[in-house]
Amino acid sequence: MLKKLDWYVIKTFLGPFIFIFSVLFFIFIVQFAWQQMEKFVGKGLEWYTIAELLFYFGINVVQLVLPLTILLGSIMTMGGLGERYELAAMKASGISLTRIFAPLFGLIMLMSVGLYFFGDKVMPFSQQKARTMLYNILQTKPAMNIKEGIFIESIPGFQMKINKVSGENSEKLENVFVHQNSPFGENTMTILAKKGNLAPDKKDNRYLKMELYDGIAYSDNIKNKNQEERLRQENQYTKFDTLNYYIDISDILNSGKDEDPGGSYKYLDGGGLRHLIDSLNGDYKKYYKELQKNTFDQNYYFAKKTKEVDSVNTKMIFDLKEYSVTDKDRILTQAVQMVNRDQENLNFTQQEIINREKLYSKVNIHYQRNFSYAVTCIIFFLIGAPLGAIVKKGGIGMPVIISIIIFVIYFIINFSAENMAKNGNLDPTVAAWAANIIALPFSLLFCYKANQDSEIFNISVYVDPIVKFFSKFRKTNKIEEHSRYQ
Repeated sequence: MLKKLDWYVIKTFLGPFIFIFSVLFFIFIVQFAWQQMEKFVGKGLEWYTIAELLFYFGINVVQLVLPLTILLGSIMTMGGLGERYELAAMKASGISLTRIFAPLFGLIMLMSVGLYFFGDKVMPFSQQKARTMLYNILQTKPAMNIKEGIFIESIPGFQMKINKVSGENSEKLENVFVHQNSPFGENTMTILAKKGNLAPDKKDNRYLKMELYDGIAYSDNIKNKNQEERLRQENQYTKFDTLNYYIDISDILNSGKDEDPGGSYKYLDGGGLRHLIDSLNGDYKKYYKELQKNTFDQNYYFAKKTKEVDSVNTKMIFDLKEYSVTDKDRILTQAVQMVNRDQENLNFTQQEIINREKLYSKVNIHYQRNFSYAVTCIIFFLIGAPLGAIVKKGGIGMPVIISIIIFVIYFIINFSAENMAKNGNLDPTVAAWAANIIALPFSLLFCYKANQDSEIFNISVYVDPIVKFFSKFRKTNKIEEHSRYQ
């Protein structure tokens, strides 16, 4: 059962905590909104729709704001108790520092558990809500993501550039460039038009209907044609007054549905992430086993054939000197093509392995992050509370400075480790917990020193000798200067 002292300590903590959390949340949200505002403003969206989108996207900042708030709040709370000599009075009454920390530690534990469930349940829900909103917006305002004067490659199979977008729903286009990216050996098309309209197809919302006016369509018909035929054919183009062009956006729309997370790990809770990690492990083991088997079979085949060759009695299979110039070029070209093909296959396999490892690292880090950020709240309290109890000078400014420095160092380590893991240079589990592992010994040391009333963190211990030294030096100079005139 909590005593009056416990309630007093908790009450003293909650005031600064609520204030600091509100201020930091507002700052982080504003910063996020400033970065994302250009994506939504001027696209014909209502202000409340933009605000709702920014809220759903920006709610992720809670995982950063809460640990920093706990760090700042604990330092300011304990520092305030120390400056008002309340902390000294408690110690004089026989109450240990550990006992004073106990009610706050219990409160921080509850916040830590709450932060875990927030990251596990609320954040995936908010991201899916934002995604669904974008899906609905994209159906009514297909040109929302179009940026004027910039090549757009978000739609599979197409490249577009539009110099000017206008209209209530950004449906009016000016100076349009569209290029269809076809597979190798297939026909391609490039369209230039002075004006156009963009809207969802009324019959099938999986397609965008682009109605273009006053333009030219260039086509390159190369399907089922050899190199000589392609070189001999004339450039084919068609002038048009009106041209209807349909763009398949089903992949983009499917990625925005609630029932279809599109394979994105960011929209999964803890259970879904664990299932995805197990699935990735199974797929990767199967892939690596098949790759190993294929590589072994290939090397074994060539090794066996090499042993069957009698290098003494076997003549060269062919001598290039016996062939004409045309045949030599053909043979050498084929040889180079085979080497290039093998090199491309090797590069493809290497890139496939890198992509698989990156995806696994991202998913694993995202899964571990909910746990690590929850533990960060506890560690930051174990750092902040002892510092607040020890640092006596500097008023409110010194705790804030110390808190910001600790926060910056912590998250630099955290983000650096995560980037290393995503690049395949560090185990993802180690990366997710690296900052906590480094910070934990310091938090325990701070608690021990604070409980022992150590002066190791007393700034005066370091500052006073320096001040005394320079004060003595200035006094000596004054005496020497005075003695000159005697």
